[in-house]
Amino acid sequence: MKNFLSRFLLVAVALPALYAAAVYLPRHGHAAIVAVVLVFTAGCGTELSALFNQRGVKAEAPLWAALSVLPGLYLWTLLRLFPGDSSRTLQAFIAGFGMFLVAAFLPFAFPRRHEDLQVSLVRSAARAFPLLYPGLLSAPLVLIADLPNTSTPALIWFALLVFGNDSAAWAVGMLAGRHRGVVVASPNKSVEGFIGAFAGSLAAAFLGPALYPRALPGSPWKLILLGILVGVAVITGDLFESSLKRSAGMKDSGSVIPGRGGFLDTFDSILFAAPVFYAAVLILDLV
Repeated sequence: MKNFLSRFLLVAVALPALYAAAVYLPRHGHAAIVAVVLVFTAGCGTELSALFNQRGVKAEAPLWAALSVLPGLYLWTLLRLFPGDSSRTLQAFIAGFGMFLVAAFLPFAFPRRHEDLQVSLVRSAARAFPLLYPGLLSAPLVLIADLPNTSTPALIWFALLVFGNDSAAWAVGMLAGRHRGVVVASPNKSVEGFIGAFAGSLAAAFLGPALYPRALPGSPWKLILLGILVGVAVITGDLFESSLKRSAGMKDSGSVIPGRGGFLDTFDSILFAAPVFYAAVLILDLV
C-alpha cells in the first residue's frame, strides 16, 4: 500500500509539473525540461558506475556522470548554434560523438606499463558505455523538445505514452498478475502486466491526437503502430535495466525517487522509448 501511494503521488506531481514546464517554459528548445533530463541523465551515470564497481570494473562516479550528460548537452548546444539547419547539426553531432568515443579509448591506445592490456580494454570499453547508455539514448529527448511548432504537444504525448505503459503494466500486474517468471531478467513481471502495458501505450497513442488534433494528426493504423513500437521500447528499456541490476546483484539502482528507486529505475524506459518515439513520429508523419 505504501509503495502504491508513493507511485501515485509521484505521477500526480510529475505529470502536472511536466505539463506546466512544457506549456509555460518552451524557450530555447524547452531548456527547463532539457535541464531536468540532464540532471536525471547524470544521476543515471552515477548509479551506473556503482553497478560496474559492484562487478569489479573501476568506474569513477563524477566521470561517468559527465560522460552521460555529454551527448545531450552537446546536441542541445548545436541546436542553438545552428537553428533550423538540421543537416549541419547532424553532421556536427556525429563528428563530435565520434571524437568522444575516441577519447574514451585513449587509455587503451596508451596503456600504463604496469597495466594489463585486457584490463585497459575493459576500462576503456566501460568508459564508452555511459556515452551510449544513458548518454546517446537520452539525446532524442532534446530533439523532441526542439521539434518546430509541435514540441510542446509532442513532449506531453511522449510522456503519456511512457507513463501510460508503465503505470498500466504495474497496476494490472499487481492486481491480476498470475503468470509470472516469463522473463529471466525480471521474474516478477507477468504476462498480464505486459498486456496491460500495451493497452496503456495504445490508449495514450490515441489520447495525444484527441488532445491536440491539429498538432498531432494521424490515421488509426499509424497510432496503433506507434503505440506498439513505443510499448516494445518501454518494456525493453525496463528489462535492460533489470538485467544490469541483476548482473550486479542489486534490487534497485538507488533510492532517491519515492516509489521508484533510483534515477535508472525511473529513467530506464524513457531512455529506450525516446529514440523510437522520435523516429516513429517523423517516419509516420505524426507531427
